[in-house]
Amino acid sequence: MAITDGPNSLFISSQSKSSSRVGNDILAHCNRCKMNLTHTIVTCGANNKPDKVLCNTCKSEKQYRSPKSEAELAKGGTREMERDEEQDLDLDAGAKRLTGEDGGTKKKSKSKSKVRKKDDSDSRVSSKSAAQLPLSMQAGTSEDIAQYEARLSAQKNNISHAKEYKASVRFKPGEILNHKSFGIGFVVAESGRNKIEVLFPQGRKLLATGLGQ
Repeated sequence: MAITDGPNSLFISSQSKSSSRVGNDILAHCNRCKMNLTHTIVTCGANNKPDKVLCNTCKSEKQYRSPKSEAELAKGGTREMERDEEQDLDLDAGAKRLTGEDGGTKKKSKSKSKVRKKDDSDSRVSSKSAAQLPLSMQAGTSEDIAQYEARLSAQKNNISHAKEYKASVRFKPGEILNHKSFGIGFVVAESGRNKIEVLFPQGRKLLATGLGQ
């Protein structure tokens, strides 16, 4: 598998630059997960640049945003994240109106607009919960919780040695990591060269690993 440095991002692809990038993996900033994660390219725009991408961790679809530096991630970027979330809600609401899913009339007042955005967000969360997701994408099943608690109890003396999670660091099954959003996690499996399946209190997550190596 070849790793290609683009102008603003890192591509993980086995295809040549001249071929379509749709369906390939790309490192992008996810405003929901608040970190740089591996995404799948859904659509490309001019010059074969990524347009819409799908986060492989939280399964949200959004406009492509280039990865943030470690310094930018440390600062938090609260204002930019709030703007990004509102943009995603607006895109979802527009898509519902085009497909006829939104039966209501257009609301012009600011208060009604806020209510519509909240309803769209709740609907999106509900539909995602009902969907049949892969095991690595499901939120905390009873089996996952039991496995996590068992590992936590068995490894309690090693928790203090957990490595800080960074996408550039390569992790292997059996290792313990500390994720700034999800907390202590146990690496349970590899999924390809640059992906790992990690067991967190919230369930299993698919994370990038060893990017740039």
